[in-house]
Amino acid sequence: MTIPFDRVVGKRSGVQLNRIDDQSEVPSISTVAHNMAIVGRFPRGRIDKAFGVGKGKQKRVLGAAQSLSVSKLAEPQVHIYEALKKGTVQAVASRLVASDAKNKLMVAKASVPAGEPAVTPAVWSLVDEEVGASGDYLLALKHLECFSDGVIAEIHANPAKDALGVAVPSKEVVIQLRDVTTNALVLGPFTGSLDREALDEFNQSYFIGDIVAQYTDVLEVVDVADDAVVPVNCVFYGKKDSKDVFASTKLDYFTEGSTLYTTDDMDAAINRIKRAKPSFTYICAGGTENVALISRLLGLGDDINKQVAWDIPGRFTPQAAATFYASVGGATDSLYSQCYWAPIIANNPAAGGKAYMGTSGQNIGYRCARNAVTNAKGIAKRNEVIAGSEYAVDRVNMTQTYEPDADELELLAASRINPVIFVDYPSGPKYAWYDSLTGAQTEGASKLIGVVEMATYVDDTIAAVAQESLQLPMHKAIDKTTKFLGNFLPALQSAGWLQPSAELDGACYNAEVKANENQPFEKMNVGTFICYDGTNRVTEAQQTIVRV
Repeated sequence: MTIPFDRVVGKRSGVQLNRIDDQSEVPSISTVAHNMAIVGRFPRGRIDKAFGVGKGKQKRVLGAAQSLSVSKLAEPQVHIYEALKKGTVQAVASRLVASDAKNKLMVAKASVPAGEPAVTPAVWSLVDEEVGASGDYLLALKHLECFSDGVIAEIHANPAKDALGVAVPSKEVVIQLRDVTTNALVLGPFTGSLDREALDEFNQSYFIGDIVAQYTDVLEVVDVADDAVVPVNCVFYGKKDSKDVFASTKLDYFTEGSTLYTTDDMDAAINRIKRAKPSFTYICAGGTENVALISRLLGLGDDINKQVAWDIPGRFTPQAAATFYASVGGATDSLYSQCYWAPIIANNPAAGGKAYMGTSGQNIGYRCARNAVTNAKGIAKRNEVIAGSEYAVDRVNMTQTYEPDADELELLAASRINPVIFVDYPSGPKYAWYDSLTGAQTEGASKLIGVVEMATYVDDTIAAVAQESLQLPMHKAIDKTTKFLGNFLPALQSAGWLQPSAELDGACYNAEVKANENQPFEKMNVGTFICYDGTNRVTEAQQTIVRV
């Protein structure tokens, strides 16, 4: 085949064909709109960073849900379950643990029967990580998913033979972890060598530590003994009855510690959410009654421009709910604060039993499902709030235990608390989110959840585009951002998000991108002025009978 060009032509004669320069890409106006973040106590889950929980994976990742009659701290499982069921793709969870939680190393040694009568010697043991493995150990593992119910650790050594076909000590091992309840494989099998210099047929590392690291980040081979080898008479060497022999032991390697969490424990959990790699749009408080934790979550929402949906216990009266709301403090005054009160008992969908449960997780699930459906220009119906006759709380065996009167509903609205109650709509009775107020202490548009849904999305999108413009030449950055806004803002208007404003001379929006007057060489200003469509919270009807 004759190639008529080169990529680089210097002084010689020839055709230099440059690589294709694709400048057709338009910045996306879609951001992650279907994930939520949550902090809570869980039987399983990493304690070093936040982690994702997908639909169908909740029990495997978080452990079995606990009845709320046993512990009020089990409610986050309900919120995750309902959010995933209603439309959230992934819950980004930060596990709340005390500073005295301990994750021990799982250590295996190449045990050999001592003699007759044969007694199966111990293979697995636990040691503190700061102490480390010692003595005649083989390898040490660290499981970062921290199962409070323990795990079944298994190890097997594949048989080895010399040139004459005689069995010799082996350096090739198989390690795996099983669920203590179902016996299903949790991790593995991972097959590799105890020799750090071992290579596979592709000339890649075959060391067991590298093999495990290649396939997962939740299990670490912390240590392998020097010159580690599995003798022929080891209890997990080779086969028995044509099946691989494994040494299996249940290990309670993780100790949760105290459930009376300090401010440092809560700050650490919040920080893990802030540093989370999976992106998210909403923060769910998970039904916590810890005022300090709620306040921190609201502060996080303000820091990172995310809405925080939280609940006041349904067993409270409206007066008590207002008092609880006030006890959270100034953080509730934020437009990111969205509070619900549901005086309803129902079946716990995650663990059974009947209990009061917050509805913020289910509400977020509906929001995520709504956001997943976009028009031709990539805009979802965020202007349609999850409240009123269009949406119903979906639970089994619901019973409302308190009927607020008009004065109490006024109190709740004044306190910026959204009641979740039974409403007999003409279209059919249902338990509904009866109001949609944020915590913003204003009579302006930001008191409406629907407006905040749109406004936070716009801010997130513009910030993402602005970030892509950093370090570009100033004129190019201005041009790129201006072109984006020229497509983005009309798309919002076409989706029915906006309304004309007299302050904008009848327009729905105005935008300006320019170099900063004081720092024109390095600072670009992006200003947007937008008039959002509102939400019908109050309807006043007046009939007038006229004369004949």
